[in-house]
Amino acid sequence: MKFKSHLLLIALVSICLTGCWDREYLKDLHLAYCAAIDYTENGEIKETIELIIPPDIEQKATKNEIHSSFGPTVRNASNQLRNKVRGNIRFIKYGFELMGRTTAERGLYPILDVNYRDPSNPTSNVRLIITEGEAAQILEQKKVGELKIGEFIKQKIDSLEEMSIFPKETADTVFRSLMDPGHDFALPYLGRDEGDIITKGVALFHDQNYSGMLNPDQSIMMVLLMGQQGKNARFTKKLDLGHSDDIRNFITINVGSKKIKRKFKVSVSADESIDVNLGLELQAVVEEFTDVLDEKELKKVNQDLSDLLTKEAKTVVNEIQKANCDIFGVGRKLIAYHHNVWSNKNWSEDYRKVKFHTKVDVKIVSTGILQ
Repeated sequence: MKFKSHLLLIALVSICLTGCWDREYLKDLHLAYCAAIDYTENGEIKETIELIIPPDIEQKATKNEIHSSFGPTVRNASNQLRNKVRGNIRFIKYGFELMGRTTAERGLYPILDVNYRDPSNPTSNVRLIITEGEAAQILEQKKVGELKIGEFIKQKIDSLEEMSIFPKETADTVFRSLMDPGHDFALPYLGRDEGDIITKGVALFHDQNYSGMLNPDQSIMMVLLMGQQGKNARFTKKLDLGHSDDIRNFITINVGSKKIKRKFKVSVSADESIDVNLGLELQAVVEEFTDVLDEKELKKVNQDLSDLLTKEAKTVVNEIQKANCDIFGVGRKLIAYHHNVWSNKNWSEDYRKVKFHTKVDVKIVSTGILQ
């Protein structure tokens, strides 16, 4: 009797279930891998997307199509795109949004606003990328070799993050920085050279606006100073070793494969001036060098590398301050631990007055498999 009553209860509950009312079939969708946003000369928004088209039969590969549309806002341009293609559009959660540099100079708020308003748009793994020139031109290449343009960009960004050239930023982390007056951000910066998609470095931002850039070598130092290194971080430096054969004076080291010690301390003086001690202790693995180093020479090379990288780190910090980009979150420290001082500051002007004391110490821990 008890068993029959349970069956009756299950049957009654099943009748009340509504099923998957919000499901969408893949056959009714078009998946967008990448989107590019540009401003036109007359001030309109140009949105360009790469759509992935599934094959008619399993034996065929997927295809990609590039479509563009125009509108006064991003939402309107997206609606115009939907009028052009068959079926609805859904953005892949590991996709990319590219923006031209001139677009980034005008500010990211108008571009990203719709991303955060629409819950169907993924943000947690979406990468934001700045391009030199029109962003649409990169997508309009359609392919690089045998790879679809979206696949190529994904592999490129993932690889350069592992090489510590790009910081790991997503639409979510950028949103948090945009909402935080004490922290700025930097994004990958790509360009084109006769059809090749090349790495220009990183684009620096103050608040929502593009404010400067660093080249790829400087980008590695910035990522290390942020404490966000990838699996590798390589530097090739020329040392004064007294060799007539110039190639023997160069050394390539990798400091990303070993543990990095980072020092970051914000101090406030009685007159409310701000000092930042920013330091790195790097353990280096020699990846290319033609000489055998004895103990005395090793000590000299360590010191020379420390001096060279300290000088480079200071140059990078100067460029970051010149761009008014609080990439290290000095303002965030003031908000948290010196709020009265923060309240008296106009951070858009006072950040450039911060005194950074930057130092990099290098210690070679492995000289390579040939020695």
